[in-house]
Amino acid sequence: MFQYLRRSMVSSLNRLRFRRTVAHLQPTQAAGRAFVIIQVDALAYPVLKLALQQGEMPHLMRLLQQGKYRLAQWRCGLPSTTTSIQAGLFYGHRSAPGFRWYDKDMNVAVTSHRPDHMRVLEESLHFVHPGLLTGGGVYTSLLSGDAEHAVFTVSRIFARQLQGYLEGTGLLLSFLLRPLRVLRLLRYALARFGRRLWAGLQHFQTLLIPLGRLLFEAVMDATLTEFMTFCVLLDLYRGVPRLYANFNGYDEMAHEHGVLHAEALWMLRWIDSRLVEIERLSREAMRVGYDLFIISDHGMASAISFKARFGQTLGEFVSQAMHLDVDFDAGEESAAAARALRARYLIAALRDSQSRLPPWARRLARRTRRPLLNYLSREEPAYDWQLEGEVVVQVSGPLAHIYFRVTSQPMDLPEVALLYAEFMQHLVGHDGIELVVGRDADQVIVLGRKGGVLTATADKIDSQGLDPLEAFDDRDYVLRELKHLVQLPTSGDLVLLGRLFDTGEVITFEEQEATHGGLGGGQDKPFIIYPAALSPSLPMIESPEALYQWLIARYPL
Repeated sequence: MFQYLRRSMVSSLNRLRFRRTVAHLQPTQAAGRAFVIIQVDALAYPVLKLALQQGEMPHLMRLLQQGKYRLAQWRCGLPSTTTSIQAGLFYGHRSAPGFRWYDKDMNVAVTSHRPDHMRVLEESLHFVHPGLLTGGGVYTSLLSGDAEHAVFTVSRIFARQLQGYLEGTGLLLSFLLRPLRVLRLLRYALARFGRRLWAGLQHFQTLLIPLGRLLFEAVMDATLTEFMTFCVLLDLYRGVPRLYANFNGYDEMAHEHGVLHAEALWMLRWIDSRLVEIERLSREAMRVGYDLFIISDHGMASAISFKARFGQTLGEFVSQAMHLDVDFDAGEESAAAARALRARYLIAALRDSQSRLPPWARRLARRTRRPLLNYLSREEPAYDWQLEGEVVVQVSGPLAHIYFRVTSQPMDLPEVALLYAEFMQHLVGHDGIELVVGRDADQVIVLGRKGGVLTATADKIDSQGLDPLEAFDDRDYVLRELKHLVQLPTSGDLVLLGRLFDTGEVITFEEQEATHGGLGGGQDKPFIIYPAALSPSLPMIESPEALYQWLIARYPL
């Protein structure tokens, strides 16, 4: 009786919170059990366990101690980048060879921050398997998984992603007119601004960044993240059958400061406080029964940058060793591109929310858009990268693809060795490169830092000299993932993995304190927290494709 009265009271409170906001949205109802996936981007299983022990995520720890949920490790494979993993998780096919790559056939340097590139990738995935999120919602993502509505999703950011969800409803303005939400937003924005200001003062960086820009970015990040939480709660109330939301703040802080830095741990505490609301409403939703999954897509490893260790970027090293011009993208513009996308999204959201507003509110929305447009004009990088070099080097953390533009077709390793013998002598055995990997028809050839050579086909493995894979824990798993990667049509003619040290640190080809993209050091060790009731049916997840297949089988479209 008490439980019935409590659920009735909770339902009444939720109706008061959301009824007016959802009045213009189409009603929805799941046919059976529904699911919601909350992703904490880049949080490795070992780091999560340490954070839980240190009390950094008390709500999550409480759920696990109460026995309602189980914690397990799973494998995301290679490359350990969000683009590849979302392709596998949403469509059952990891076709992206990294966060950045080069399409020889189209002569296009692809980056995951570009909406047009992600849209092309997603269109190619439609023909493989149905999207995991068909009929559902997706928030803060690179790909949409065929979700009915997508909020701040790169592949649909210029494809009228707000139509039918924000447009005509004033949902963003409805969120901003809620006093408690706005107070929480401002509290988070000021805290983040203060922490970034203090960190900048400690490293004498603040003088190089205008304070107004720091504050503006903090408010922009807070608005999008709190708005995402609000939308998830709204869809839980509506009974949307498939939901996915990504909290990417830890990924950004860990890249900049390190996996266990105070800034990264502060972000985990803040994410944990958002999980309280989402978990509670998923449990108390009256329209449909939800299964909540809290996952990370990949982990991170502490990093030493190639440039800091050897005094030059990977692109400069390749150019010097080959005596050729090299087009090199190490992600220097990635942060600016991400900020520009956030600004563009808020501009679109404000524009699409204006139609139902009174004149005074429309004027206020227009005035709010002006600083966003000014900020965008300074921050957005040029999209057209003119390829002029004879070699293209695209990196994703400690993973690098090298493409030789002498032909528009993928090159086999023996061809590369014949044409660029001097370069290969410089490359293989370099102290910052653990593996050099290439293809030869249906064979995969792995060249190790210490001179060993491994050749693998579907049914045979030959090894000469020291085992190139000795630095890795699970040799068979690493070889399986290397085979998968080099056989993708858009992988490089050569694939490099940065050196993996005994300490778990890796050499990264970007300027980062922590990195991911390769294997080892926690990069490929994400976690999954799932309802305890599902323990008998959930196997050890060996790849994003395996997780896709399990979810599709349990929650059929």
